[in-house]
Parts: sequence; structure tokens; C-alpha cells
Amino acid sequence: MVTLTVAGGRVARAEARSDRPRIAGRLFDGRAAGEAEPLAGALFAICGRAQSIAAATAVEQALGRAASEPVRLARETRLAAEAAQEHLGRLLVDWPRLAGLETAVKPYARARALLSPLLASAPGATLPQAALDVNEWAQSAVFGVSPADFLSLDSVNGFANWVRGAGTSPASLALAVLERHARLGASDTAFLGTADASMVESLAAHLDADPAFDDAPHWQGQPRETGALARMASHPLVADAVETFGPGLAARLVARLLETAAALGDLRTGRGSRHGGARHGDVGLGWAETARGLLVHRTRVEGDRLAGYRIVAPTEWNFHPEGAFVRGAAGLADDGALEAAAHWIVGSLDPCVGVRCEVIRA
Repeated sequence: MVTLTVAGGRVARAEARSDRPRIAGRLFDGRAAGEAEPLAGALFAICGRAQSIAAATAVEQALGRAASEPVRLARETRLAAEAAQEHLGRLLVDWPRLAGLETAVKPYARARALLSPLLASAPGATLPQAALDVNEWAQSAVFGVSPADFLSLDSVNGFANWVRGAGTSPASLALAVLERHARLGASDTAFLGTADASMVESLAAHLDADPAFDDAPHWQGQPRETGALARMASHPLVADAVETFGPGLAARLVARLLETAAALGDLRTGRGSRHGGARHGDVGLGWAETARGLLVHRTRVEGDRLAGYRIVAPTEWNFHPEGAFVRGAAGLADDGALEAAAHWIVGSLDPCVGVRCEVIRA
């Protein structure tokens, strides 16, 4: 639920609050440790592979174990494929709908079919043809050039040339965003960046100290934006987009396109580093970089049973009470398109739950 309070023709206060209960402890605690991975995948329809991988890694860390290299690589393949699928859903269907453009439902269905074997990658499996097929499809349907060539774009001017020449649905979406909403939703919220073991260990200490940390996570004392923009901020094109438009819709769209290209490239090369684990005392932590941002699972294992299970999801970072949505929506003009603008900002931050928008006019 997001609430915009308007006074004097502008949003005087923006609020974001989650209505979903924190249920990880109730659902996981007391279950056998081996149930964590399949349970997480079954419970969470959105980013289910990332959820199951984070759960499995947290349990392994709590038990002092490590996944074999074939298992780790298969997990990376599934994560890259899932990130690409989620990004493509926004680029081909959800965001064109917000822009009033024709949605590319059939191309998205084709993408899902091509990604399907990669989403189910098993340890030791090699799927070069599947990776090649989805890259060739993306060259035609998304980028108009190879994903690798798109990744080489390094300036807003170069991106504008791509927009004019690509002839794809995402290029039409990008044109609409650049013309109408490029600066919308920009905020001064710091970026979380890409997770590593030391960051996740620090988050574990906060989880130990604060029973409400799951609802309003922070890093180094500040709310943070997580997701494609935060992870791709050092890419030259993203840095130029942030400098030109601010860290809002246009920059988030650019980052999402680049991260899609990067994920598809990783499927071909077998590279990628989208998950990992850490241990904090007797607590195991598993993290995964999902399309929406950083996901962390945390648990102990007591006598082969899960205990103290908690999950910190990307939505709680981006919709923190003082976070990216709240700061990005503050000051919006009440000009007849306020609710549409709010939905755009929500969409650009890509929550993993449905969001209602309420406008209160004083």
C-alpha cells in the first residue's frame, strides 16, 4: 500500500507500508532442514528459483557445508535465466501497458519457452544450444543487435541512437519513457550495490539485533535502493543516464535492459555470480541477486530442524518508509496524472507483491 498526501498542489508526504505478514518463522521453523529448498520454491511464485537457492544456501551454511561446483554452476544458470525472464516480463508486457503501448505478449511467451530448459538446469548439465537460441531471439525481439553489442553502449547519446534504430518493442518503450517520464521517480536514496559475504554477515548482525529489520532493512544506517539500477550503477551508460536524468525511470529502464543483456550473456558463457552464502555464529545465510534486488534467507539448524528462519526481500528495501519510492514520489505535482505517475514509480521499483495506491487530498 502506498499513500500520497497532497497539499498545495503537490505531494507533501509519500508513505509505503507492507500489508503482508512476516510468515517465514511460522512456515519454516520446526521443519526438517532438507525441506527449506523445496518449500521456498513452492511458497513464492515470484522469483521462486532464487528463493529456493537462497534457502538451500542458508541451510548449507548453517550446517557448515558447501555446494559442489556443478551444483553452484547450475544454480547460477537458473538465477540468470530467471532474472532474464523477470526483466523481459517488465520490458515486453508490464511497462508497455503502463505507457499505453501495444504489449508484446507473444514474444514474451516465446522467451519463456526458450528459457524453460535453462530455468530447470541440473548439476552437470550443459545447454549451449538453449543459451544460443535465447540470445538469437533477444537480438531480434529485444535489442535489434546482439546482447553483447548492446552492453557496449556507453553513453546516453549512444542509447538514443539505439532507440531510434532498433525497431523493437523495448526500444519503443524506451522512447516513450525518455519523452514523457525520464526524470520521474528520481530520489537521493543511496544504492545498495551488489551483495557479498561481508555485507550479508553485517545484515545478519542487524537481524539479530532488530526483530523488525525484515520490514525496514538498512545498510550502514541508511535505506538503500536495490535492483538493476543499484547493481549496474558503475556501467558507463547507466552512470551517464543517472547524470543526465537522475536515478529515476529512464535510468532504471536503461539498467534493466543492460542487466537483461548481461544475464543472457552469462547463459552463453557460464559466468555469473548471483548468489552466495555466509555464516554468522551459528546462523547460516543464503543470498541471491534477483531481478528485483537482494534476497536474503537466514536460519539456524537445531537437531536437523530449522529455527529462527527469516527472509529479507527486495520489496522491503525499495519500499522502506524512508526509501526509494517514498523519496521519489515526494513533491510530485497533482496535475491530473498523479496516480499514473505513482504507478510508474512503483513499476520501476518492481515490487514482488501487488501495490494499491491511495491519494489523500488535504
